[in-house]
Amino acid sequence: MAYRPQLNPDALPIHAEPDQAAQILAGGGGRPPPPQQQQHPQQQNYGRPMNQGYNNNPHGYHQTPPPQQTFSPPPPQGYGQSPRPVNSRAPPTPAPPQGVDPTLFPLFKAVDKDGSGQLSEKELRAALVNGDWTSFDPHTVRMMIRMFDTDRSGTIGFNEFCGLWGFLAAWRSLFDRFDVDGSGTISYQEYANALAAFGYRLSPQFVQLLFRSYDKRGQNAISFDLFVQSCISLKRMTEVFKKYDEDRDGYITLSFEEFLTEILRQR
Repeated sequence: MAYRPQLNPDALPIHAEPDQAAQILAGGGGRPPPPQQQQHPQQQNYGRPMNQGYNNNPHGYHQTPPPQQTFSPPPPQGYGQSPRPVNSRAPPTPAPPQGVDPTLFPLFKAVDKDGSGQLSEKELRAALVNGDWTSFDPHTVRMMIRMFDTDRSGTIGFNEFCGLWGFLAAWRSLFDRFDVDGSGTISYQEYANALAAFGYRLSPQFVQLLFRSYDKRGQNAISFDLFVQSCISLKRMTEVFKKYDEDRDGYITLSFEEFLTEILRQR
């Protein structure tokens, strides 16, 4: 793999910051359009209060009075009044933590099934879908967790979720730019155009190999989640190459163990 000779290799696009990729695409001055507002499902009601029973017949009511008494016992308290209505409305939605994005809080709560305040891989995958409502590839979800799990808990908290969501919204803007036919997927030619715009100079044979590797559904197209996964993976491999390419000529020499070490680090 080689760089474009006229570009500074150190200025290759940093895919964790898609705005820079958009600047390269626009010749250095453009920025991607603002991310489209995401529609989020309303927060689920986690339960309704149990109906409370009322006992309007206290102990002793309607018992036969003693023979010596000539009057009936007094009626129970509230006799003749309609029973109080039972409150059947769901409890109010809890407010989001102070200083966080309120638009994402209902979505976060909806997928946080165990109410732990942290999203597991399974819960996060339920929140991430492509334009055709297919779930994200499991490897892409794990990649997102590794990138945004700042406290290394293995899960995603709400603040981490907000960062992840903004990251994907920026990538979505780039994806829509290259999805010229509006199909919701990236074809081979659209994929080749995207890589060229990001500053990579790759042979058609390698681009075809890369494309087939991420066309996991065999549809001759790459979905949004796999497009993001491929670009991030390519960027990581580029960073490994640059570490050994000290003279920036596009060629490196490394031992077999160095090669294996770098492969293992990418897992």
